[in-house]
Amino acid sequence: MWLACTLSFILGLPSLGSSVAFSAATSIATIGLYISYGIPIALRVAYASRFVRGPFHLGAFSFPVAIAAVLWICFITIAFVLPEENPVDSQTLNYAVVAVGIVGTYSLGFWIISARKWFTGPVKQIAGECVRLDV
Repeated sequence: MWLACTLSFILGLPSLGSSVAFSAATSIATIGLYISYGIPIALRVAYASRFVRGPFHLGAFSFPVAIAAVLWICFITIAFVLPEENPVDSQTLNYAVVAVGIVGTYSLGFWIISARKWFTGPVKQIAGECVRLDV
């Protein structure tokens, strides 16, 4: 816990002295959050025929809502990568795309080299059937 807090603090220090660094850090956090939600949703859309619903779903609205979510995530990711000021130079460029690209490349490389051989998926914590409680 202390290591995570210390590293977060160190990574946040450059944003105290530079508005460009602060903007990039905010964009990186937002893009990372949206991508973490977007990957499973996009996989659900891409592999709809093999998708098995869990106990919580939207019924007939599941697929249209998933498509809308993927489109929104694509839009918001592009919006947060764009520079905030014109003309664009080394001081006004949004470096979030570089950071997200590095993390994406590392994650994909780690998956290809190692994780695909041993990772079997998340651990289920909710039973497949819903239990009705009469009160």
